[in-house]
Amino acid sequence: MRFKIFTTVALVTMFALTTIAFRAPRSVAQSNHLRPAPPARVSDGSHDFDFIYGRWRMPNHRLNKRLAGSHEWRDFVTCDEGSPLPGGIGDIDYWKASYWKDFVGVTVRTYDGKSGLWRIYWVDNTFSDGVIQPPVIGKFDGNVGTFEGHDTFNGVPIVVRYTWTVNPKGSQVAEKWEQALNPKGLEVVAKWEQAFSADDGKTWETNWYNEFIRDNNCTPQAIASSDDLRRMKTALSSVDEVHSFAICQAQSRHVGMFG
Repeated sequence: MRFKIFTTVALVTMFALTTIAFRAPRSVAQSNHLRPAPPARVSDGSHDFDFIYGRWRMPNHRLNKRLAGSHEWRDFVTCDEGSPLPGGIGDIDYWKASYWKDFVGVTVRTYDGKSGLWRIYWVDNTFSDGVIQPPVIGKFDGNVGTFEGHDTFNGVPIVVRYTWTVNPKGSQVAEKWEQALNPKGLEVVAKWEQAFSADDGKTWETNWYNEFIRDNNCTPQAIASSDDLRRMKTALSSVDEVHSFAICQAQSRHVGMFG
């Protein structure tokens, strides 16, 4: 009887241990399966725009009419000064132009450390009517930053895209407008361009380029295009009249946005 009891107990114990042995890996697997994956690491991009601190001379190449099939461009020089916002919020810069009379624009860039995204806002003293435009949002990948956002242009919904290239280092051959506005070939620290899309990003029209060249004594300049001067020389009799007409025409344009 004791042998039978011992045998029975031994069999029950062996069965229990075997069951545990077979079930244990499954329980561990289930536990691993249910464990949430660690969040993806966001690289720190809070210093992406540090290059903009300081004073700048900025050659500009701007399409005369937007989303209208225009191929006529206006060239002019603006001045800019950038500085950080307190507490690592982001940065701000002040953009001055004589292309429009006494024009001042302000760009505010804010950084979200959780998502790694920048938001870029624009407002000016001439066309904004006190309203800060909707931000474009994005980040840098290497030395190129892409930022997009929804807006309207002449009542039409559009997508706006800014593209920043930092330290281009001769990656592109200088265009004629770049050579004309930077004849000494001074170092270009960064390039910016703006494009609009009226079909939700399927096609894009680039309508503005500018560059950042360090200059502590910059003075804005309104420069008429060569096509303008050619037409005006035919219609007007003196150089003074040509100059006055060019400045008047330039100041009447709609600025759009910058950042």
